[in-house]
Amino acid sequence: MNQELIVGLDIGTTKVCAVVGEVRDNQVEVVGVGTAPTGGGLRKSVVVNIDSTVKAIRKAVEEAETMAGCEIRSVYTGVAGAHIQGQNSHGVIVIKEREVTPAEVDRVIDSARLMVSIPSDRSVIHTLVQDFLIDGQDGIRDPVGIHGVRLECRVHIVTAAVNALNNIVKCANRAGLEVNGIALQSLATGEAVLTDEEKALGVALVDLGGGTTDLAVFAGNSLRYSSVIPVGGNNLTNDIAVGLQTSLQNAEQLKKDYGCCLNALLGLEESIEIPGLGGRKARNMSRRELAEIIHLRLSELLGLISKEIQKAGAANPVLAGAVISGGSAQIAGLAELVDETLYLPTRLGYPKVSGGLTDVIHDPAYATGVGLVLYGYRMQQEAGPGRPRSRKTRGSRVGLWGRLKNWFQEVV
Repeated sequence: MNQELIVGLDIGTTKVCAVVGEVRDNQVEVVGVGTAPTGGGLRKSVVVNIDSTVKAIRKAVEEAETMAGCEIRSVYTGVAGAHIQGQNSHGVIVIKEREVTPAEVDRVIDSARLMVSIPSDRSVIHTLVQDFLIDGQDGIRDPVGIHGVRLECRVHIVTAAVNALNNIVKCANRAGLEVNGIALQSLATGEAVLTDEEKALGVALVDLGGGTTDLAVFAGNSLRYSSVIPVGGNNLTNDIAVGLQTSLQNAEQLKKDYGCCLNALLGLEESIEIPGLGGRKARNMSRRELAEIIHLRLSELLGLISKEIQKAGAANPVLAGAVISGGSAQIAGLAELVDETLYLPTRLGYPKVSGGLTDVIHDPAYATGVGLVLYGYRMQQEAGPGRPRSRKTRGSRVGLWGRLKNWFQEVV
């Protein structure tokens, strides 16, 4: 059967995750998942080793293909890293016929984009409309057909380094994949873990990845502020390795097995075994010492997040609180620590899908991969017929530079 599939490819610092979604009755069901460690192919969400990244992509995709019983040839992938920049802009035009037309909507959005100077080494990946104003009246979502004289538009523009985008597409292409589109990872994650009510009221999405922490502030059903903090789960692992004098591999395992914040300890002094470094003997240590290391680093990170939320401004209050997602989100006591530190009601962000492998993907680590599938589905719905789609049959292939040319024409 030639069923429609949408594939999300989350290329993260520590792992690559491929998620296969199948469209059934206008809903997306996850039918396949595959993961693979990057093996040092990325550093802080930026590709630093092409071969290692390609190898990880192939392994993750093959695992997803086996589970879904399909052949993957095109994907939607995400982008993150310190090179990402988001800024708000404002465009204004005069309504020629005193009634807003679709052409004038496009023109005012272009006007807002032209207000921002984009260097030649950067590319626009998103121009996200926040709202429209007609003759000073704000909060308009769809201005077409409304009478007025002055049309304004507020947008959030996200840009990325061209070289970083090229490397992501290059790795996917070398793995035999066509890139249908690239999305800001935090925007895609929001598709999977946030509710419409949270986006409307105001919410801070914190995506705690291996190399970076992505922050996205939503309000009024649109993205109002975005930033990337170059601190993530790998920093926790490094702190544990140094503080407990053990290897990075052992530190990562200790973090997964026993990692928690101080507020999650039960009062009883639990003892854990710390593997020795360089052939030294293992030793026993209180779990509290591990918790103190983790608590200190997370408190520092939350201080940086608090400053970024303040930059979003009083005009974008996060009345619905915070949602934490990402591979390091399930550290015991983290949600409570965020609540206590930022004074925001906090919950963990689990991917939401209607059916399929709901039990397998019930993990914040899969949020971005699932979000990319949902983002791809929304893009296809908005674009209408003719949008490139993944199918259970092999799709057509074009050259690397042809794909890059076509993709940049879409996003610029």
